[in-house]
Amino acid sequence: MSQGRIGESDTASRLDVLINNAGVYLDGNAKLLSMDPVILERTMSTNFFGVYHVMRSFIPHMEKRGYGRIINVSSEYGAMNAMSSQGAGAYKISKLAMNALTRLTAAEVRGDIKIYAVDPGWVSSDMGGPSAPRTPKHTAELILQLLTTESEGPRGGFFRDGKPIDW
Repeated sequence: MSQGRIGESDTASRLDVLINNAGVYLDGNAKLLSMDPVILERTMSTNFFGVYHVMRSFIPHMEKRGYGRIINVSSEYGAMNAMSSQGAGAYKISKLAMNALTRLTAAEVRGDIKIYAVDPGWVSSDMGGPSAPRTPKHTAELILQLLTTESEGPRGGFFRDGKPIDW
């Protein structure tokens, strides 16, 4: 049996899991209307449009097979109730838009494709800093729970600590 190049066989082009975990937090506690608009544009470019373009590129492959799991790493700042307090406007809007993308796309896909937004909490990372109480391992375990959702499980949703939370 000869080995083909990537993309020539069914297994080489198969995609079961997609995790969108790129994100930037450029605005600190700046107010939305007083910050440099470039900060909002760069934040939206990464946190929303990056997720949009990756999902747009890969969902057709999942739909062709009728199966897939997508996790979009979000934030409690992306919940609608977070819009009631000032600061971090670019970050909040970008995660709110990504949550809307998650919910709408989950309603539109065909087959056994589950799409979720996950709030990992404050994680010790380049963005969260070393004093954050959660480890990347803990976050990965929570994401793994959603990735193993059975066909009968919910389609779409916003989760923290394995439990649904309000959008």
